[in-house]
Amino acid sequence: MQLTKIALAAATLAFAGAAAAAPNANRIALSAGASAIQGNLTLAMQNLCTAAAGGVPTTFALGNFTTVVCANSAVTSGAGGTYASKPNGQFINFQGTSYAELRVNVADGSFGSVRILNGIPYTFRDPVTLSQIAAPAGSVIVGGFSDVEPRRNPDTVIIPLTVPVASPVGVAQTFGLAVSSALYAKLFNAQKTAGLLPAVCLVTDTAFSYCVPSIGKAQMATIMGSNDASAAYTRGLAFLTNDLADEGVELRYVRRVSTSGTQAAAQNYFLGLTCSRAALPVVEEPTTVDLAGGVIANELKNAIRVYAAPGTGDVRTELMKAGVFAVGVMSGENNQSQSWRWVRVNGAPMTENAAPGSAGNTNSASMKNGTYDFYFETVYVGGNPVNNAFLATVSGALNTLAAPVGLVNATDLAAGYSKSGLTCLPSSSN
Repeated sequence: MQLTKIALAAATLAFAGAAAAAPNANRIALSAGASAIQGNLTLAMQNLCTAAAGGVPTTFALGNFTTVVCANSAVTSGAGGTYASKPNGQFINFQGTSYAELRVNVADGSFGSVRILNGIPYTFRDPVTLSQIAAPAGSVIVGGFSDVEPRRNPDTVIIPLTVPVASPVGVAQTFGLAVSSALYAKLFNAQKTAGLLPAVCLVTDTAFSYCVPSIGKAQMATIMGSNDASAAYTRGLAFLTNDLADEGVELRYVRRVSTSGTQAAAQNYFLGLTCSRAALPVVEEPTTVDLAGGVIANELKNAIRVYAAPGTGDVRTELMKAGVFAVGVMSGENNQSQSWRWVRVNGAPMTENAAPGSAGNTNSASMKNGTYDFYFETVYVGGNPVNNAFLATVSGALNTLAAPVGLVNATDLAAGYSKSGLTCLPSSSN
């Protein structure tokens, strides 16, 4: 059977349309890095899309994986969805960039920004299958963002990779101590009994900083330190409550994996790694699961169970488990209305309300007024001028977000307190 010229033309057009469906691979940017700014980064990319003429953003996210797509209309997933069927020409580049799609994997934390540039393979959220798949052939690796200077990660993480020069994003990210609701109640009752909290305080008075329990910097350093014979590891929960009934009761320390920028930030702040010549050793990252029903690596060391959480969401999951006494470090970006609570660090509050999701939480005001110094200034690594130009554009969008939670922009840093872009410098007024 012979096809007419019209039929042949129609078939050719149909084939061309199918082949060109979804953005061309060279318009898909691939990034790995800090989970601390994952939410604010998504907002920045959405803003860069809407700033482009006719741009409409669609976000596909699950846990540590986020993909933001920019097109002339919102797209849908699935084999028959509009993402798969929309021609390349209907996808719109984020303003000031050559990309219409950004796929981000934050499972490795901040040092993923260096690892991906060194050829370490990553998977990304696919808008068609809504699963994590390998990078599409022809897509472009652009590097990513880090909570601390990459060189401030442990040597075991850095060696033998090539570490590109890092550039300042211009924003500072606050970090705080978060605990499970059970541990929050224990700390509150113990500190109220000891007279460290006013007698009028109720455990529900999370909006009054003087009613919020505190964990000392030295206490957290002991929990994070590699010393199974320390008071923290032999006493467990009682180390924080000083209650005889809590002696030997399991305390859970939900640390992040070694490539995590949040972990690097915590190690720098509490243990002096890598800023001090005589830094305290950190308790190692567990690699096996020895807890029934556990889903992330953990290990019981005397009376403290140490976890190795890949992402921020994994920390929240552990802190939300009922009846467990758990503590971990998270970025101030986390403000979901969930059961875990923030506590003060050495008596200083990061947030206006210990209950995340509360109205008015900025998680940055105390940093801005100089009373809270657990924060670090974010950097980006692109590895070449083209990637750095793209990340600089994204950095500009991060700096213009309207009232981002837990993030302080360059204008506020210049006018107030900062670390002058260096991880190891103390916070001071400019």
